[in-house]
Amino acid sequence: MNTLGDLASRRNNHFNLIRMLAATAVLISHSYPLALGHDAVEPLSDWIGLSLGDVAVITFFCISGFFISLSRDRADSTMDFFTARFLRIFPGLILVLLLSVFLIGPLLTTLSASEYFRSGETYGYLAHNLTLFSMKFQLPGLFQNNPWPGINGSLWTLFYEVALYLLVGALGT
Repeated sequence: MNTLGDLASRRNNHFNLIRMLAATAVLISHSYPLALGHDAVEPLSDWIGLSLGDVAVITFFCISGFFISLSRDRADSTMDFFTARFLRIFPGLILVLLLSVFLIGPLLTTLSASEYFRSGETYGYLAHNLTLFSMKFQLPGLFQNNPWPGINGSLWTLFYEVALYLLVGALGT
């Protein structure tokens, strides 16, 4: 008899489809406040009391919880599990932060390049977001006049993701 873990390890398990639908839901949900401001209410919120983004984040965390638990169960050791989780998060995070600070920021800031690179905010953004504590979403002169200013707002989820990795790793011993 096949276990749920066996079924999930196959390519035709539909989890990628569910994740793509959830990612699309997040994009739609985020478009309301990004375009219309903090007080924008998307239609689904009035209907079920949750935003489309809320439903998508819950979906992501449920699916991720399943796969993270599966990863912990299959890891040879706790250190192997934590190494895999570290490699899942930090290389991509470092790349996104470096591209944001050193490519997107200088190209799109309203400040001069020297003002941008002299600002403590520029390097604070990098340092705070690498630690995953007290995340920063503002780069100097970047998207300041948008209804919802900032860059990489979805990074807030990483703190919770890493906290849950720690919990799953500890419980799996």
